[in-house]
Amino acid sequence: MSIFINQPHGWIFLVLLAASIASVVWFYRRVPPTVGPGLRLTLAILRSAAFALLFLALLEPVIALTRVISERPVIAVLLDGSRSMAIADGTGGARRGDEALTLLNEIVLPRVAREGELHAYAFSSGLAPLDVERGTIDGPAPKDGESTDIAKAFAALGREFSGRNLGAVVVASDGANNRGVSPHEAALALDVPIYVLGVGRSEPQADIAVREVVTNRISYAGEVLPIQVRVSSAGYGGSETTLELSEDGELLDSSPIRLSDTGEEIEVTFKVVPATPGVHRYTVSVPQAPGELTTTNNARVVATNAFKGKIRVLLVATRPSWDFAFVRREFEADENVDLTAVVVKEGAVVPHGRGLPASREELFTFDLVVLVEASWGRPLVPAEWLAGFVRERGGGLLMVGLPDSAPPEPFSEALPVVTGGRRTSTREVRVELTESGESEPTTRVVGDRRTNAEVWRSLPPVWTGERPWWSARADARTLAVGRGPAGDEIPVVIAWRAGAGNAMVVAAEGIWRWKLAGPDDVDVYDRFLANAARWLTARGELERVVVTTDKDVYAAGEAVHLSAQVYREDFRLAGDAEVTVEIARGEGAAPVASVVLTPEGDFYRGRLGPLEPGRYLVNATGVRGGEEMGTADGEFTIEEFSLEDSEVRKRPALLRRLAEDSGGVYLSPETADEMPETIDLDWTQRISSREFEVWNSPWLLLGFVGLLSVEWTLRRRKGLP
Repeated sequence: MSIFINQPHGWIFLVLLAASIASVVWFYRRVPPTVGPGLRLTLAILRSAAFALLFLALLEPVIALTRVISERPVIAVLLDGSRSMAIADGTGGARRGDEALTLLNEIVLPRVAREGELHAYAFSSGLAPLDVERGTIDGPAPKDGESTDIAKAFAALGREFSGRNLGAVVVASDGANNRGVSPHEAALALDVPIYVLGVGRSEPQADIAVREVVTNRISYAGEVLPIQVRVSSAGYGGSETTLELSEDGELLDSSPIRLSDTGEEIEVTFKVVPATPGVHRYTVSVPQAPGELTTTNNARVVATNAFKGKIRVLLVATRPSWDFAFVRREFEADENVDLTAVVVKEGAVVPHGRGLPASREELFTFDLVVLVEASWGRPLVPAEWLAGFVRERGGGLLMVGLPDSAPPEPFSEALPVVTGGRRTSTREVRVELTESGESEPTTRVVGDRRTNAEVWRSLPPVWTGERPWWSARADARTLAVGRGPAGDEIPVVIAWRAGAGNAMVVAAEGIWRWKLAGPDDVDVYDRFLANAARWLTARGELERVVVTTDKDVYAAGEAVHLSAQVYREDFRLAGDAEVTVEIARGEGAAPVASVVLTPEGDFYRGRLGPLEPGRYLVNATGVRGGEEMGTADGEFTIEEFSLEDSEVRKRPALLRRLAEDSGGVYLSPETADEMPETIDLDWTQRISSREFEVWNSPWLLLGFVGLLSVEWTLRRRKGLP
């Protein structure tokens, strides 16, 4: 224990205290003789003690108590509770989760619990505590999580035991990490050894999985819609099964497929014709095979919103170029597109009436206008016509390439970029998706979000401005950027809603190279243009409230991201409204969830936690200044397929790296009995210190007042002043 004072000149108060006590003694020596010596001494002591407490408070003393604490080590146990742990490929056919719990309770935990304090948690997409009784985990192991995020579990442990003697982490998992970031950095951040018990089988097992189903989010009634399917199989080499396509339980098409022994993937393309406008949900499935490991990945769902009729596209360029040629070729190959392509070379007469619209009304008969390397020195379509086409008619506008200068008013008001100056020299950049672009359907060329981002990063470079004279508007969505050599970002793909229509700018030249050098199994160029055309022309009457989800179909366990916009009477976006979204399972059903969206500029965004599989209806209401602006409806589907079903094999490489790089050990069920001997736990000592501000204690004040009160009472009884 130590005592110190906060007043730097405490000696002054001590002198004043001595003087005060001397004055008290002098005073009570002069009281009348009727007061006895005992009472005089008592009164003097009471007043002197009161003065002592007063000056003690003025000195601001602090008492510091320190002690050394020996702290027992903590062992944190993480038990994988995701759906893949229900797969029965353990020893003797046991389920992975059950085998992991048995090994922990019978071999590992009772022995390490004698050396430290045991805490156990189940993890999947989050962390949940488990009861521990006498060195064992009490209760059955959970096996219902729809995804696995090991990094998030490590980060939660770091927060939970911050400042504690965390001696070791024991992880029991199959390593099927399918959500969040890589767990490696999060594991090293704990700065403790991680001991891993890997369960399950890592070699391909008997299983058939519908890996991916891709189709256009927007389609057209009466027109052919391709549905691309990827199926993998293992353990059934030489045999065949049937891949089926159905809608609302009605079989639409089927295709025989040959199965593999080694997990090989095959691709099948179905072609359907949506008969009516509206949302169509298609199910692709394979029947259960004998001895199949799991059947939860035997079916996938995909949705499309069918509009009526073909889209009319006007493609305009001021010179022949590779970008123009490739854009033209893609639209000509699309059976849902009625294309009019016009090239007018420098110095030629603009041939209105031979492809180019001769009037504003004729332009308004098109659904989409595509400008390739626009030249505003000699515009082929008047700027005021284009502005009205987008903002009033609700048409779509796609600009590809680098214009020679900033576009004139009022057309610039229809673009998602702010421009100024003239075109500068170009430089080569590689394109990568932004966070918004990763979740945007327009740039989704493969189903998996992480794989989709990697595909974009692998594309050949394109050319963009050395010092770009454009920048994205604050309320526009930058979907992709070009990364310069110094790490600077240049907006390359920018989109927004302008009045009643949509506009997108691809501010780069040479995107045709994506057609020739993209991944072998993904036609990025074709899918991107098709997605862009569908989004740009997915219009109707402009509603005051618009609500969308980032997907039409979600895997089980995925979060649903909501986005809304609210428009004023003049079609300008309102950023000061309140948007409430209710989610219901079916027409007329009571809402199962309600969320108030958070304003982000002129957008309103929100997130819903995992929902049960099924079809959900969305209803959004916008209120501004106490007045209801309108409502909007939408829908989405949660399929039975989960992220856990995408890969059912054990991933020992990930688990082994986590263990070895952290200083721990990786063990299998066969070697689990070695784990207790490998865990090295140490007690730690830490100094605990507590400080008490004596001067700030209410007891000090009560003592001072109490002493003076007693002294005053005794004096009054003797008639003293």
